[in-house]
Amino acid sequence: MDFNRLGFLALENGDYQEAVNIFRRAIEKRKSASSFIGLGMACERLSDVPMARWAYYKSLELDPDNREALPRIEAIEKIRPRTPVRTRQSLFRTADDCLEVFDGTWRRFFVKGINLGLGLPGYFPGEYAVKKGTYLKWFRQLADLGINALRIYAIHPPCFYEALAEFNHDRHLRLYLFQGIWAELPENGDFNDPKFLTYVRGNIKDAVDIVYGHADLPERPGYPHGTYTIDVSPYAAGFIFGREWEPCAVRRFNAMHGNVVRDFRGAFLGIKAGTPFEIWITETSDYLQKYEYVTYKASHPVSVNNWPTLDPLTHPSESDKTEEAMILGLSKSTDPCAEGGYLSLQEDLETLDVAKIYRKQGGGFFASYHPYPYYPDFMNNDYLTEENPYYAYLTALKRHHGKQPVLVAEFGVPSSREIAHWQKNGWHHGGHDEARQGEINGILMETIHRSGMAGGLLFSWFDEWFKKNWMLLPYELPPDRKPFWYASQDAEENYGLLAAYPGYPGKKVTLDGNVEEWRDAAILYDKRTETPLVRFNDNFDHVRTLRRLAVQHDEGFLYLRLETAGPVSFSQASYLIGLDTCAPETGEFLLPLKTNLATPIGLKFLIHLAGNENSRILVCQSYDKRLNYYGRLVRPEISRQGAWVSIQNETNKRRISKDGKTFYPSRTFPVSPLRFGSLNPGNPLHNTLADFYVAGNGIELRLPWSLLNFTDPSSKSVLWMDKNSQTRITDGIRILAVSFKPESGQLFARDTGLPSRITDSLPERLGRENVRTYSWEDWEAPVYHTYLKESYHVYRKVLAKLPG
Repeated sequence: MDFNRLGFLALENGDYQEAVNIFRRAIEKRKSASSFIGLGMACERLSDVPMARWAYYKSLELDPDNREALPRIEAIEKIRPRTPVRTRQSLFRTADDCLEVFDGTWRRFFVKGINLGLGLPGYFPGEYAVKKGTYLKWFRQLADLGINALRIYAIHPPCFYEALAEFNHDRHLRLYLFQGIWAELPENGDFNDPKFLTYVRGNIKDAVDIVYGHADLPERPGYPHGTYTIDVSPYAAGFIFGREWEPCAVRRFNAMHGNVVRDFRGAFLGIKAGTPFEIWITETSDYLQKYEYVTYKASHPVSVNNWPTLDPLTHPSESDKTEEAMILGLSKSTDPCAEGGYLSLQEDLETLDVAKIYRKQGGGFFASYHPYPYYPDFMNNDYLTEENPYYAYLTALKRHHGKQPVLVAEFGVPSSREIAHWQKNGWHHGGHDEARQGEINGILMETIHRSGMAGGLLFSWFDEWFKKNWMLLPYELPPDRKPFWYASQDAEENYGLLAAYPGYPGKKVTLDGNVEEWRDAAILYDKRTETPLVRFNDNFDHVRTLRRLAVQHDEGFLYLRLETAGPVSFSQASYLIGLDTCAPETGEFLLPLKTNLATPIGLKFLIHLAGNENSRILVCQSYDKRLNYYGRLVRPEISRQGAWVSIQNETNKRRISKDGKTFYPSRTFPVSPLRFGSLNPGNPLHNTLADFYVAGNGIELRLPWSLLNFTDPSSKSVLWMDKNSQTRITDGIRILAVSFKPESGQLFARDTGLPSRITDSLPERLGRENVRTYSWEDWEAPVYHTYLKESYHVYRKVLAKLPG
């Protein structure tokens, strides 16, 4: 692939952020003056002047006579920053049940917001890869969506605030900002430790100063830096402090300070009968408003991150680890947070009740929560008889807070292939195609409005490749390379309304039968024979004749195309494609379904193509993550037993109610079934979660890397978990394919009169020396493109119906 040419195509298309990665990939392959010129042009159009200048000078190092670089350097040296305008004011305040905005008069403001991350493909958030031009592009798309507020979790680079001010200038309908202030947990567990307080208050001062355009942050690894001169205080709706606090951290701090309940009255906020942690939260929020008012003579509303795990409600369906041990008659644990416990059994352990906080003066205080419809388990188990458990939970939460405004600061469902948590109404943590993702997000937002909340901030704007869901966390290794590849299996990566998808300018394979998409694929086998190895002479031998197997890949998937001599008919032919991802001397050597075939290499995965509804992928038993993880031995072992298993995930553990009278079952979802459909929106069979498609004599497959136990395809790392290792580097994927005639109405092979029941194979002679390997070069800079998901358009219609 000519990445340099592809980068200039991205420039022509106005995809400047994508062009940065493409030119980085070109430079990774071969440094050239042209690639650095392209990189500089992309950065310049993103308003990243320092990086553009660097790239142009690098081009001169390679080609001192380059005629393009010097004029471009001279042009960017003439760029001068705009003179900042300082207004320093707050146009927001809290009121009964809501936030209010001043636009001549005070009016109710229902938040129709979205959470904005930083982790573009190829980068961790702390690398701050998003540039001003991209922010401006996103702001236009968000305004068209109907969004009126953004939430960021921490300070962004100066270009974010410059873009926000530029976008909002002279606009009647603006994008308002909820500025997050991040805080890690104290190392010694004491939130009152002087060193920790200095850290927290430093973060608060920086965030407030930046909103008012009055900060100069030094360069530090993992933190934004630069001079902040743009005052966005008129566009700030409020500050949200902290993170999702861990229940055990809260419990330890409360115990550390004697669990003493007392009152606190600050200059701007107070609390009645607060626990030590609630007092600390109130003092911190009061410090924020006091610092803002003393320094800038204005006061914005403030909140603190909270989530259902620390909500003030009691959840009868959720016993903690200690309670469960007592119910089951096991030895009682004196500390539910003791080493060896896990957080998923501590979801109703502690409380952070910010309903006790009251306003004395200033912009006021509002509550904010991250309630998703599927987590924790009590979000469903407490309300199994309710038509809409999410509504039941939100109304109970709002009832507790009375007139205090409550903002749903995170909610949403992802468009991932796998499901990570069950929900009663089918609003699971993943497993939704893009259209359904939009429908469910719309239902949730309407529920938020109906329950009397101050608004909702959807999670999130775009798909971030660095993220990891708890189910795949142990298997995405090495962790520092996760931003380099895309996991469609991972729910956490797929919350966005803006897709970040491998390939440029579009999908490499659309599962639409387009043979042009396979022009650059590797042809592993190409057989010209018109008849299979074994004939039935039933007029369908050509269907079982295997002709060609093509393979290609990108940053997210392995693609296969199997071609037969005649149009595919699953009633007359089934196909098995075996994949050996590492160590051909290990794995399963016997094919299933009464084929009676011993393979020349050990296979790790087996694709069984048997129709639109019955196709699936199987794994050899010793290499299945769910069956072997707790034994810490997930590696292929030699087997000649045909021990193939379907892949499943346990998404929910068994739960026991606090009174011990009700057991809530665990939940398991299949991962093996392959979904039939096309990725082409114009195809009647369009489905964004499609795994395979059939057109004429070709079967196309899209297989996610993590489904094949790749822990990092960018370095060819596969799962190999034993006492000595977690991963192993592979030299590629060995692939073979066979066909057979299925017994009528059954999945297994019909007798051929021979020891083996297969009818054809690729390679034609199944010897180890004939099995071919597909391999690829490692990469550091992933190539991707963005597009608005179907969920964007569906959700837009819902937002248009709601007040702003």
